[in-house]
This record gives sequence, structure tokens and C-alpha cells, in this order.
Amino acid sequence: MRANLMLATTALAAICLLTACGKSGAGAPDDAKATAAALTGDAKGAAAANPVCGLFTQAEVATYIGEPVNPGENAAMGTGCQWTAKDDSGSVMVQIVDAQNHNPISGAPDFRELPDVGERGYVANDVGWTAGAVQGPSAIVVTTDGRTSSDATAIALLKETLKRKAR
Repeated sequence: MRANLMLATTALAAICLLTACGKSGAGAPDDAKATAAALTGDAKGAAAANPVCGLFTQAEVATYIGEPVNPGENAAMGTGCQWTAKDDSGSVMVQIVDAQNHNPISGAPDFRELPDVGERGYVANDVGWTAGAVQGPSAIVVTTDGRTSSDATAIALLKETLKRKAR
């Protein structure tokens, strides 16, 4: 998951920088960097403004993977928040998108439906444990990857996110 996120971030940054190559003027590289930061969620202060990052504290997130985590950072082009383990051995991500974009990963190992967790709920082992469900107009997907990560911790995080999102 981290490798995919890093690859996507690098690709977006490269596209933005290449697009800026055709521009003239002193601001072109700065414009490309600003665009790349906005697209990847790396703009300074952006995570503090992301409501998904405000759903959980670092200490709360750490309980889902059994190790201390860094502050939340924007992820999934601003639709999510990711907390990485302090030793970079795991992470937690929470993403909230439109319900129409709900896409259970039914082909992943250990996939199973969760009829008692939201609408169209599921859990699967896909580069860490992923759980998701539809709640009203939103689809929520969480991923846990760490020392104590399991289907149970991903489901617990999903249930708690559903509760907090409903407030």
C-alpha cells in the first residue's frame, strides 16, 4: 500500500513537473510544485484542514496497529488520511468518498462480506487488512497494516469511523 501510494505520488508530481516544462517564466516550477502538493495532499497545513484526519488522534490510531504513529497526513488525493508507524513498519488509512465509488475488493485474499457493518460492508487482506462499507451518501474504507493488524482491528476501525462520521 505504501509503495502504491508513493508510486502514485511520484507519478502525479512528475506529470505536474512535465506540464510545467512548457511554461515560461519564473513561477512555472513553483506552480508545478504547488499543484503536485495539492494533488497529493502534501501541501503544508492541508492535513489539519482535512476532516478525515480530525476523526482520530494519533494515540487512538496507534491502538489499531499496536505501535506509535506519526501525525496524520493527507492521502488518496485529499479524500483520506494516513498515519504511518514511527518506525515505518505499518500504517493506518481512513478514506471517505462518494457512495457511488464504493468498490469492495472481492478478489483479494480472505475477502468476506460484513452484513452487520454498514451497507455492502466487507473485509479483505490486501496489503494489510482493508474494510469498507457504505453509509448514506458516503463510502468509508479503512486499512490497517502493522504489528497487531488483523481483520478484527480493521473491522473495529471501520465501525468506529462509521460512528464518528455519523456525528
